[in-house]
Amino acid sequence: MSTVRRTSLVKVAEFVASIGIDGKFSKLELFQAVPDVAQADRRMRDLRPMGWKIDNYKVNPNLKPDEYLVRGFGTRVDLGELPPKTVRKNVTGPKRRRILERDGHMCQVCGIRATQEFPDAPGRTAVLTIGHIIPVNRGGQNNDDNLRVECQRCGDESRDITVDPPTGQQVLTHATRGSLKDKRTLYGWMQAGRRAPSDIEKVFQEWSRLPHAERLEVMTKLAEQVIKGLEGE
Repeated sequence: MSTVRRTSLVKVAEFVASIGIDGKFSKLELFQAVPDVAQADRRMRDLRPMGWKIDNYKVNPNLKPDEYLVRGFGTRVDLGELPPKTVRKNVTGPKRRRILERDGHMCQVCGIRATQEFPDAPGRTAVLTIGHIIPVNRGGQNNDDNLRVECQRCGDESRDITVDPPTGQQVLTHATRGSLKDKRTLYGWMQAGRRAPSDIEKVFQEWSRLPHAERLEVMTKLAEQVIKGLEGE
């Protein structure tokens, strides 16, 4: 019997398999289990097209943002099974330029432009690419309607989503449930092609960039004001 070559993908599969069905693990635990594997979370996502079912908080609201739930194993690359052959559907140069022009050279998820610095990650600038709304491994095609501009961060996060996008009618139904104020805000975001953060969200982004000790200090002082406000009501 031949020995399984312990590639980075195999090492990650070994860890996930060790957790077991219905077992949970955090991203930190994944990194600690395979410290010699760069981008271990991306290797974990590579298991999904092979049939591995690994939920995150986007599809399971009972999970924390950095937590995963193992629901099923797919191709057992950790036991020597060969992954299925897939055909990569490349986006040609002319089509890539066309999609970039159509989407205004701006990430269609978060609205950031190429080379702009992420507001919550000083020093990290955005790189734009072309992503599939419905992934190729779930039948997504290379037609323009299934392509959009994404920054590298939103592209990585979108690969964690294991459900197909909603229909236009579903989105319209959800949009019409809100108040007139909400509809105006939503319409403005649609016109701009991005969601403009509120003043409160901007403050939260600033707070998240503080050192841990200062975050706690600011949070404590704000809590005192909230408590005083409640007592005065």
